[in-house]
Amino acid sequence: MPAFVAALLAAAALWVATPLAQAPAAPYRILVTNDDGVRAPGILAVAQALEGLGEVTIVAPAENQSGKGHSITIADPIYVETVQLAGGLRAYAAAATPASCVKVALGALMKDKPDLVVSGINRGYNLGMVTYVSGTVGAAREAALQGIPAIAASLAVEAHPGYEPAAQMVRRVADLVKARGLDRGVFLNVNVPAGTREALEAKGLMVTRQSAQSGAERFEEQKSPSGRRYFWSIWHEPTGDPEGTDVWAVEHGYVAITPLHAGEFDQATFDRWKGLTPTPSPGR
Repeated sequence: MPAFVAALLAAAALWVATPLAQAPAAPYRILVTNDDGVRAPGILAVAQALEGLGEVTIVAPAENQSGKGHSITIADPIYVETVQLAGGLRAYAAAATPASCVKVALGALMKDKPDLVVSGINRGYNLGMVTYVSGTVGAAREAALQGIPAIAASLAVEAHPGYEPAAQMVRRVADLVKARGLDRGVFLNVNVPAGTREALEAKGLMVTRQSAQSGAERFEEQKSPSGRRYFWSIWHEPTGDPEGTDVWAVEHGYVAITPLHAGEFDQATFDRWKGLTPTPSPGR
């Protein structure tokens, strides 16, 4: 066999035996937002905790947007500027509600759709029916509406400013979401009690039902220096719920994970009512 033919066959055999280089896996993309504002310590803590899990992008309200629920910004321009957070993290500060921060991130600021959205860490719990007015939860719900797994994370107000232990617990939940996934439209409402990392890990995570409580609110009447009458909202967290709810869990030191669904359709009422004969309008 001529030498050049042997060399050619040897090269071909080596090429066949060499495995093709695999394309690099796409990064796990995480969008982080909140309702306390882009410079709040909770968002920095959770973003830093998530950095080892994937590629983190921060898009959050430029100012505090607590209590905005799922409201969106439509009548004003959404100004966006880049800001530098501690530790060198870059973030987008948007003049928008939390839900609109998610919208503008997905629609304009992020090149690729994120694999996970994390909203928080909020200063103060979001337990029970409070989820309907929470901007933290509203941002996570917006992500779920768009088919993206999401986590809303909140911490007991008395733990402020100790966000690092809570951030590590949220990271544990994010690890689970990455590994297990969530059904479309489902998001997790996570509430972390005050405590050291060791104390939180000793109790651990508890999957809970959503409490039916909304907390207690009263309005304290005041007068301005000019004599104008006004009222100041005084609100207290819900307490004393049955075992198994998010309220019970945090009162007993557990990190509460409450699965929620973005949608309010009630199947039971539909099934009971769907057989009704349509009633003609009066006068027809």
